[in-house]
Amino acid sequence: MTKLSAIVPLLLAVAGSLVYHASAKSIPRSLDPTAALLGLYGTALAGSAIAYALLRSGPATLELSRFWHPTVAMVGLGALMIELGFLLAYRAAWPVSVASVVTNAMVAVLLLPLGALVFREAISVDRALGVVRCLIGVWLLQR
Repeated sequence: MTKLSAIVPLLLAVAGSLVYHASAKSIPRSLDPTAALLGLYGTALAGSAIAYALLRSGPATLELSRFWHPTVAMVGLGALMIELGFLLAYRAAWPVSVASVVTNAMVAVLLLPLGALVFREAISVDRALGVVRCLIGVWLLQR
């Protein structure tokens, strides 16, 4: 794997997060947040179909086993919770510059032991210190 092929997916996620948070914060208050989820997932479904058509390896198929697995449903549930959580946080006047940092730092803290217990990922001193730095950053943002 080249450095570029390892970095491009993360850059895509960063760009997507920027678009996501700026757009989520800008959704008019006149729109019901749960109704807005229908629109954003409709858009995501259309985009996913296009990405599937462009990026698939091998012939296109509509076999359910190629699209669905219980873990896919859990990712979808997690995405729904994230989307609704941020929409409601922004409605509750959380600054866009703080809400993401606070949630991501909390997730980092919780994923460290989860990664070790479930996926047998090593907890190094550097990773533990990184989590501490995240928590310090959250504390500084809240001052």
